[in-house]
Amino acid sequence: MLPFKRIDPDLIPVFAAAMAALPIGLATLQGPQILLLMLLAGCVTRIALQDWRSLRVSDFMNGMVAVIGIGAWFVGIDPARVDASRTFLEIVRDVTLTGGALLLVRALYFRLRGIEGLGLGDIKLGAAAGIWIGWEDFALAVFGAALGALLFVLGSTMKHGHWSAGRRIPFASFLAPAILGAWYLGQQLAAV
Repeated sequence: MLPFKRIDPDLIPVFAAAMAALPIGLATLQGPQILLLMLLAGCVTRIALQDWRSLRVSDFMNGMVAVIGIGAWFVGIDPARVDASRTFLEIVRDVTLTGGALLLVRALYFRLRGIEGLGLGDIKLGAAAGIWIGWEDFALAVFGAALGALLFVLGSTMKHGHWSAGRRIPFASFLAPAILGAWYLGQQLAAV
């Protein structure tokens, strides 16, 4: 038996995303942000695939996003800001506001419709995003994710007909790449 047959096939797109991020990072970012881009690209790819296939985001992957971001902060690289560093309390604030915003949406949707509109994995991903993009840029990520999900629903409706009210949308499949996009845009704007 060849050893490469034991590789989890889901890791191939994760590795490909990280490697695709390398030349982009080399051309547009500096130093440690290149590695952060690669790591975040791999993580969000894994999260998007997980959610797309199972409508679930593992705590492990949300934890990886959080641990990488906090780990970078501990070694003196604030993942959200190239030019400044947040205090630990500011990171806690960002995590609380980003995760809390999605938790509030979940609670309001449940109150209005009687069903859960967001899973806890989406909320945990939102909390982890606070480490990477802060509360200020989180609205941009949510807007991008919502727009992507809306376009997906419209395209699916046009192709297959009516979208049933009980049909679920893999929101983290849209939120994860939107977080990466908001992070990358923030890095570019900070460098200007």
